[in-house]
Amino acid sequence: MRGYNLKMIDMAQANTEAVFELARQLATAKAPSDIAELWTAHARKQFEMLSEQTKELTALGQKIAGESAEPIARSINELVKLIRKLRWV
Repeated sequence: MRGYNLKMIDMAQANTEAVFELARQLATAKAPSDIAELWTAHARKQFEMLSEQTKELTALGQKIAGESAEPIARSINELVKLIRKLRWV
């Protein structure tokens, strides 16, 4: 779970840095057409970043879910074995 939280923080930082970079670029734009071009490029970049971040979080979430379920499944299997053993006694 710690890894998931750290990944979320890293992603938030990357997204924040992208917004500040856009603000810097917009502040130096000389014409309205420059602003439109910068905005479009930023939107495209953010969409690509969001897609990649979604894939990463999905994979990490699945890994965490699998690791969390493992001890539970092991405990249930041990319980089932014990119950079967007790029936034969």
